[in-house]
Amino acid sequence: METVAVLTIDDEETVQNILTAFVHRYMKGKERNCNVKAISDPVQGLFELSTNGDHYAVILLDVRLPKLTGDEIYNSLVHVNPGLLSRVMFVTGYPDDIAERFPDKELRILQKPFRYEQFSQSMDAILQAG
Repeated sequence: METVAVLTIDDEETVQNILTAFVHRYMKGKERNCNVKAISDPVQGLFELSTNGDHYAVILLDVRLPKLTGDEIYNSLVHVNPGLLSRVMFVTGYPDDIAERFPDKELRILQKPFRYEQFSQSMDAILQAG
């Protein structure tokens, strides 16, 4: 059975727990195993992406983070590892902020608050594209 690696970068523990539970539920429904790594520190998250980014099939990234924002992490990937950009899904309550920042990019955005059905459709899109 295939194992899919997912990285979540979000400073809110509650959101991390929901994302992790939703990923497990989603993968179980697709009859896949999953390995979810949850990181709350965005600097640590960028380091993980810089060193092990190719390992992850999906990167769930909050936008409003302390120290380093999600769009700053995304912008770093543009220069460091652009192959990861198609695996990024922004999870945010402020979708217009991120869309304005990257008007020339096709972004995947899951708007908070979200239900499992929205999450599942977003996961389908990102995994089918990859």
